[in-house]
Amino acid sequence: TQAMILTVNNLVKQLPEDSQLSVLGELKDEYDDLAEPEQFGVVISTVSKLRPRLNSILFKLQFEEQVNNVKPDIVSVTAACEELHNSSNFSKLLELILLVGNYMNSGSRNGAAFGFSISYLCKLRDTKSSDQKMTLLHFLAEICMEQYPEVMRFIDELIHVEKASRVSAETLQKNLEQMSKQITGLEKELEAFPPPSDDKDKFVEKMTISFYFAKMAREQYDKLALMHTNMEKQYEDLGTYFVFDPKKISIEEFFGDLNNFRTMFQVSEYYNTRLKVMLLTCSIIRLH
Repeated sequence: TQAMILTVNNLVKQLPEDSQLSVLGELKDEYDDLAEPEQFGVVISTVSKLRPRLNSILFKLQFEEQVNNVKPDIVSVTAACEELHNSSNFSKLLELILLVGNYMNSGSRNGAAFGFSISYLCKLRDTKSSDQKMTLLHFLAEICMEQYPEVMRFIDELIHVEKASRVSAETLQKNLEQMSKQITGLEKELEAFPPPSDDKDKFVEKMTISFYFAKMAREQYDKLALMHTNMEKQYEDLGTYFVFDPKKISIEEFFGDLNNFRTMFQVSEYYNTRLKVMLLTCSIIRLH
């Protein structure tokens, strides 16, 4: 299939303009005296509406790939929004971070805060203890491990965040718009396509089959468009829930910050666990 897509795509790109094809068509009586490239040009010049035919064939060949490029991204962002909204453990972690932050900033103009931006989570690693040996992120991970172990489950609850962080909402929108444009173009071509002038021209016959493809493609697109609308609504609701403007903070940016924090928290958990093992080992060695 890929070889066929490549062949048709190259034909579309290299296809001469209609005026050039007309000139080539006038050379059909001199066919045997022409070089092979010109002979090929003469042959294709006899095919009516060649460019629309090729575009329709190419779209049909690529449609499944287009769906597979769009659908997983929509599913990932929608699932990530739902996971984030439903994770009570992540909400508990945010409460702990706000509590610790207000305690550290008590008496300053940053004290008694009602909330903070998700982007702040990645900055927890920048705040260090006076001896520079522990970051605020390590401290929070240690508190959770010792006093609120259930909070650590948020890492496994937000499993689609990583995939969502790689989704560009702008690219997704453009791909859907392009797909809609191509389907509309195919539908119009099938309606306006003239009857064949040659018994060997089977394109209309094949396009009758493609009519059912066009109908199926339209149904597939409508489902994807509905899923995309639901995804956008989920992200808008997430903006309300976490108090940020979804029009100013992109999906890629929001989930990118969240995914970075999730990864850093896992690393801090691993660091704290290794540190405890090392301290315990040293204690055992001293006892002996």
